[in-house]
Amino acid sequence: MPADGIDQSDLDTSPRGQRVRRRRRPVRHALRRGLLCAALVLAVLITWATWLGVDALHARGELKTAGKQVQILQEQVEGGDREAAASTLMSLQHHAEVARTDTHGPAWVAAGAVPWLGVDIRAVQTVSEVVDDLATGALPALLDATSLVDPTKLTPVHGRVDLAPLVKAAPKVVAANSAVMAAAARLDAIDSGALVPSVAAPLADLSAQVAKVAMTTATAARAVQLLPAMLGVGGPRQYLLLVQNNAEQRATGGEVGQVILLRAEHGVVKVLEQRSGGDLSGLLKPALALTTGERALFGDGLGTDMRDVTFTPNFPRSGALARAIWSEKVGTEVDGVLSIDPGTLADVLGATGPVTLPTGQAVTATNALGLLLNTVYLTIADPQKQDAFFAATAASVFGAVVDGRGDRAATVGALASAAREGRLMVWSARPAEQALLAGTVLSGEAVGARGDSPVIGVYLNDGTAAKIGYYLRTDVVAASGRCRLDGSQAVTVTVTLTSTAPANAADLPPYVTGDGRVVPKGEVRTNVLIYAPAGGQVKNVRVNSGVSGGFVQSEGGLVVVGRTIQLRPGEQAIISYDIVTGKGQTGAPIVRVTPGAAQKAATSSPSGCT
Repeated sequence: MPADGIDQSDLDTSPRGQRVRRRRRPVRHALRRGLLCAALVLAVLITWATWLGVDALHARGELKTAGKQVQILQEQVEGGDREAAASTLMSLQHHAEVARTDTHGPAWVAAGAVPWLGVDIRAVQTVSEVVDDLATGALPALLDATSLVDPTKLTPVHGRVDLAPLVKAAPKVVAANSAVMAAAARLDAIDSGALVPSVAAPLADLSAQVAKVAMTTATAARAVQLLPAMLGVGGPRQYLLLVQNNAEQRATGGEVGQVILLRAEHGVVKVLEQRSGGDLSGLLKPALALTTGERALFGDGLGTDMRDVTFTPNFPRSGALARAIWSEKVGTEVDGVLSIDPGTLADVLGATGPVTLPTGQAVTATNALGLLLNTVYLTIADPQKQDAFFAATAASVFGAVVDGRGDRAATVGALASAAREGRLMVWSARPAEQALLAGTVLSGEAVGARGDSPVIGVYLNDGTAAKIGYYLRTDVVAASGRCRLDGSQAVTVTVTLTSTAPANAADLPPYVTGDGRVVPKGEVRTNVLIYAPAGGQVKNVRVNSGVSGGFVQSEGGLVVVGRTIQLRPGEQAIISYDIVTGKGQTGAPIVRVTPGAAQKAATSSPSGCT
């Protein structure tokens, strides 16, 4: 055997064997080339994945930081800290630019074409684009605009609001709002259900932040478009200011006790005249045609008596009726209607400081509610003198506001708080302006849904024809139950009414008790109306745990169930409603309640669909 250990006899030296050996070499070379190519491809894929991963981690950190700074910037802008906001904006722009660069390189373009990966890649790219566009476009414009408008200057000084800054800022604010709305729409268009959790969660956080910014910019855009026009920059305007009296409940607060005619021109607001609600009553027929539902629920008084235009919980309707009644009784037209109540006056007095009436009596934030809703009726028997007292109080508080007394920032805050509580509402007779007001906290609309959230209305209308409603306390709790397959929810609303009238309430003055004309002296009768969500129903009504019914009607496309409750002093009634919302209303229930003399805010549980 040769030294190399190969037995030559084992070799095929025939021509066929030579052909076999010649064929084996190309096969082995092809295999080597294939393995080499595979190795190169694998190396490229590893490098690509590593590059993508490094960029992704870096971009994730930058976007996370940018998202936090969006929130910080919004808080600084709202707080008026423009210097800090400018610094935050610069940092935000840097992080947003880096994130966008990191997510738009060659590796990301290639990854976006991979079927199982592309949807997440494109989502991350969209997020980085949105943040960068906001940081370089909308937010700088908004910051520039806010430097022109100081919210504290929106209150009058010596009877005048300076409108020039609002007019100057309007184009930038409107453009910024459009950009933010477009950004929010891009984020909403991403199908979060198709994303991996590590991408979906940050997307949800950013969407929530942008939605908050959108609310701020939308409010600012409306303000710069509405305020100059409504305050007479283009010519004089006249408005009715309704002062509601919560001692005699109406759906949006109380009967209209006082009506003040205001004139606004170039930011100067003046009182032209005041009348009592009773002076604007007695029409032979409604000033505007009433619907079948309105007649059934509220009677013709809704359209014939200024005191009763607030029976409906839909303030735009109240505004239109008040304008029409004024036109018939007085003979002049107004451009819109505003409404406040003593709770609003009390909040404003907390900012302006006390006012002194011609009688020498001081009205403060502490005593305003009790004084206007109760004490005046206990101490002044003559209704005309009561009206004079209300007129003097309203004029004094209005004077304090237009003169710019006290803490002007606190005055703006007090008015904003009143609007959120439904105590301050505005309606414009001009369609374009009303379209801007619609959907805001100032509009007072009776709607059955906000986005995907069902809206449930709990409204009180006095049935005593007296001022004993001051002693009625209301507590409303909404508890969301199970979520149905169609996205509707089962919601239980519990309304607790308590009479806190003293045991000797029958001995109170006739103007407070009604003098027994409708109910026994000292008792209070209330018509409770439940407005179901859009497309929803009220399934059951139980009073004090017993099965009971109610008066069912349809109003404004919503199902309404009415129930009359009568209480003796110290008595309590608990009404429970089983409600099914409309389909697809998966958000947390929103409860709108009649503002009272003193009541707890309505509470609502989270959505049953979460």
